[in-house]
Amino acid sequence: MRTREEQISALRNQIFTVDCFTSLTEVHAAAEAHILEAERRAEQRVRAEIGRDSERLDWLESGCCDVRFKDEPIADTGDAVVYCDIVQHHMAKPRERTIGSAETIRAAIDAAREVG
Repeated sequence: MRTREEQISALRNQIFTVDCFTSLTEVHAAAEAHILEAERRAEQRVRAEIGRDSERLDWLESGCCDVRFKDEPIADTGDAVVYCDIVQHHMAKPRERTIGSAETIRAAIDAAREVG
């Protein structure tokens, strides 16, 4: 896959090359092809992220884990930072063990997956 900069450069070179196009219709078709390529790349990224999310959910399910949120106050501002904890359940004490913590669910699950 080409980078954004490579796509822009290729389109610019294609459009402004002398005698490359004989009509505005051809220019339009070239621009449309570049846009469609960008859309396909975006769809591929979304599909990949959905796949990673499915793996995360499967891991949570197989690991007997809970997702819990906690907030921690920020000094005297009245605001709080919200964290996500991944808690795994065990038969032996301690029965509940926090194995991952982060500001987002994805990051917390990824941290927990590295631990166990």
